[in-house]
Amino acid sequence: MAQTKNEVPTTAPLFRIETSRTARSSATAHTIEHTRVAAFDGTFAPEARPPFQPGTAPWYLDRDYFLGGWRNPAIWRSTLVEFVGTAAVILVGGQIGATITSYGTPQVGAYIAISNIFLLSIFIYATAPASGGHLNPMITFSTMLTGLCPWPRGFLYMCAQTAGGAVGGGVLAGIWGRQLSTELKGGGCFFDLAYATYGQLFLNEIASSFVLLLLAFGVGLDPRQALLFGPRFGPLLVGSAVGIMAFASSGMIPGYAGAALNPARCFALGIVRRDLSGQWIWWAGDAIAGILLAVMYNIIPPHHNSGTADDESSSVDGRGPISA
Repeated sequence: MAQTKNEVPTTAPLFRIETSRTARSSATAHTIEHTRVAAFDGTFAPEARPPFQPGTAPWYLDRDYFLGGWRNPAIWRSTLVEFVGTAAVILVGGQIGATITSYGTPQVGAYIAISNIFLLSIFIYATAPASGGHLNPMITFSTMLTGLCPWPRGFLYMCAQTAGGAVGGGVLAGIWGRQLSTELKGGGCFFDLAYATYGQLFLNEIASSFVLLLLAFGVGLDPRQALLFGPRFGPLLVGSAVGIMAFASSGMIPGYAGAALNPARCFALGIVRRDLSGQWIWWAGDAIAGILLAVMYNIIPPHHNSGTADDESSSVDGRGPISA
């Protein structure tokens, strides 16, 4: 069974991953034992990532990155977790939005943002060991284009996330009924063309999603973050980033719920209100944002200084190289 360089074999019940933490004065290494975790570079659980191997070919030249892993049962099990996790997070998020709206508070955006911080953080913590904790096709798509998530895993994840969104939306529609679903406009991902054009909505989706990806990679997926600041806070910081970006555009245009930041969620809420018009804004916008982030990330990858100890950028005030 082919195995890509970004995947750690998970068919054995127990395996080891070498992890290093860098301090200013010295670097120490320790060995952590894991049992059946989703071990690939794109996970939000940093200590489950495989060790970096200097001298390996770029991901886009690795045949197994695109073709290996389809028969790996561990990937299929992780896909099931993404399906269930996405359905659950959309269901709970929709219920929270409906509850906040029912109170008649004018600060809906602020409460939604705060709830998103805790909601996303908890779900990422809960699912990261088993699947990596993506729960969002935009996150998975961007990691596929940056060499962090092999394509078989990524393709299966995106299918599972979309299907999970459909299930979550169907359950919400059944709970709310047609009348409440209409009153709530599906619970999000809506707009009014009387106040904004498609171009405005599309541009906001691209810009907001790009910023979210920049933050998600910076605080959760970039291996340098875990080395410098510790591996425990990534999911909490990613949840905070989602909350900030959800609030940022939630009230700027009348009749507009703000940037979606997760196309599977908008697909689910479109099912709830029985109207899938405008879906292209969230799917194409998030895809473009993922491509833009991937271009930047591939120009300056985490290990771009590997093997260049004399590079000025790999030292601090000329006192010697630091690990990257």
